[in-house]
Amino acid sequence: MPNARRALALAATLLLPSLVLTALPTLASAQTYPSKTDPRNNLKPGKTDAGVAAKHMRLVSNTPKPAGFDSTRGLTFVNSDLAFGDKYVYQGNFAGFTIWDVSNPGKPTLVSSVQCITSQGDPSIYGNLLFISAEGGGNRNDCAKGGVQDPKDHMAGVRIYDVADPAHPRLVKNVQTCKGSHTHTLPPPRKKRHPLHLCLREPGRAPRDRGRRLQRRGRSGRREQLALSPGRDQGRPARAGEG
Repeated sequence: MPNARRALALAATLLLPSLVLTALPTLASAQTYPSKTDPRNNLKPGKTDAGVAAKHMRLVSNTPKPAGFDSTRGLTFVNSDLAFGDKYVYQGNFAGFTIWDVSNPGKPTLVSSVQCITSQGDPSIYGNLLFISAEGGGNRNDCAKGGVQDPKDHMAGVRIYDVADPAHPRLVKNVQTCKGSHTHTLPPPRKKRHPLHLCLREPGRAPRDRGRRLQRRGRSGRREQLALSPGRDQGRPARAGEG
């Protein structure tokens, strides 16, 4: 029996390189590369005037960031994600968010720009409530700049804004979670009066043990759900940092 095992091991050692060499041409032929005449080749670099190549689509407009977010300092003022509601686009930013009126897509109009350090600023909109993910170490309850000096001033979780008046967004509540919110998902409620459930994606690796993961899901920084009642919570504004 030991001799049989050694023979199998030797056969596998000899056959493996042959199988790899046989598969390589197939993999190489499956990989496609643009031709020398592809318009994506040799595009001009640039911050606001980079070369563009498009197919079956047309650029309608290109609107620069508001002055308050116009910076090249790393991720401090970079745009993150978008949320869409009626004629408005809610544009997240690592330092706040912007609301655009896109009634005329060829000329978006700036409605408001809120400066509030909140990385990474992933937004969702439901009715008049705007939800913003917050996980960065420099996020403060009062939205101020300058970083966090006192741990109790740190904001990690979800900021909730009332945007009934898009020109004047109002911070309703900072909801603190275990390790903050990198991104989130807001599934629409099945019925009008059902609570909203916000599913958070938090930083950190999932535990290896599945049973422990199920037990720790709400406390370990892996995944949490926030249950909100739009009618009740929206009518009860809270101080920034409360909760």
